Amino acid sequence: MDRRTLILGLGSIAAGFRSSSHAQSLPSQVTTWVVWKEIPTIVILSTEDDFRTRGVREAVDFWNAEFARLGSPFRFGAIVRSFRSISAGDLVALKARGLSPSIVNSMREANGDVIVVLSDDAGFNPFAFPSPALRKVLVAIPSLRKYPFWPAAARSIAAHELGHAVGLDHNDDNGFAPLTSADKAKLLEMYPPNWQSNPSRRWKADPPAGAIG
Repeated sequence: MDRRTLILGLGSIAAGFRSSSHAQSLPSQVTTWVVWKEIPTIVILSTEDDFRTRGVREAVDFWNAEFARLGSPFRFGAIVRSFRSISAGDLVALKARGLSPSIVNSMREANGDVIVVLSDDAGFNPFAFPSPALRKVLVAIPSLRKYPFWPAAARSIAAHELGHAVGLDHNDDNGFAPLTSADKAKLLEMYPPNWQSNPSRRWKADPPAGAIG
């Protein structure tokens, strides 16, 4: 994947969602993003042939390369796929009202730290929701079939939301495309060159699931 292409895509996608994402991404309470103490594993909840899976993988590669450029040892960890699902109704309710027992159970049962839900519903904007109590982040990506360039949209949106998953809040300039000096400083504050990972949490098997890419 060409880094410049992804950065340009991030900018255009972020511009398209900026006004709505500020208003709708998270419930009204103050958001506390997770600062990872271990390498976070990623689980993608999707159908078997979902084209957005590749975009998520490329977005992970993008962020891992950015951390390498910053001199931070932090990285996203292994990516697995699960055929579990979270309903669009639960996702919309999560944005509006926060965690419900249903969502808490779904997040607990998902075998990963960052849970990327590739929904078939187009009725919401993409968002990331952190749960410091569970030490997990849920990233929800709606159907993207209304976009003319699906793969580029998938990786750009996933990269934007994964920026939130590592602890970045929205900025008013460019949505991480490219990273501002303030974004870089914040990342190095959270994940400095001497950052060391705690042992990764181990998840039970969640068939059918498999490592990808």
